[in-house]
Amino acid sequence: MSTLLAGRSGSALQERRSVPRPGILLDRDGTIIVDHGYVGSVDRVEFIDGSAVAIAAFNRAGIPVAVVTNQAGVARGLYGIDDVIRVHEHIAEYLAERGARIDLFLFCPYHPAGVVGAFARTSEDRKPRPGMAKAAEAALGLDLAASWVVGDRPEDIGLAEAVGASAICVGSSACERPGVWSFPSLAAAAPFILERIAI
Repeated sequence: MSTLLAGRSGSALQERRSVPRPGILLDRDGTIIVDHGYVGSVDRVEFIDGSAVAIAAFNRAGIPVAVVTNQAGVARGLYGIDDVIRVHEHIAEYLAERGARIDLFLFCPYHPAGVVGAFARTSEDRKPRPGMAKAAEAALGLDLAASWVVGDRPEDIGLAEAVGASAICVGSSACERPGVWSFPSLAAAAPFILERIAI
């Protein structure tokens, strides 16, 4: 059984409803912040233009927002669990200053090629496997089939496919997969999602 490590904040956890609702599962690096490769410290965090505005728009619409991120840097010994948590706290503070919030931070520190024994293994939580999405479903009362996954890598699209969610690929590289919409950024994708999500 895999262990999922999460930092949770925001009102959506307290407001969980008995009727499942759609949510938005966001990748972190390459979607909210620039992917500088193994971002394990606050000084390496650079926000992508418009990401906070997009998240605030989801918040105003009453849509739960979760971050689901692979953090193999932990397994590879590049940084620790506490470093990931500090980065997520920094992201939360930055967003709060701009009227936005993440309702749930989830990350997977495992990788089969890791060098840190405790994390050197396969995991159902590592995207494209569905573990983190299932944890968000349970914590936030989500209907995954009505939800959206946004990310910049094939693993993110694979996660959407694994749980039956809609998929959006962001960034400079367009995804050539049926049923996947491509946008240059989360900010560009947000209006498209808001027009189509059933809330």
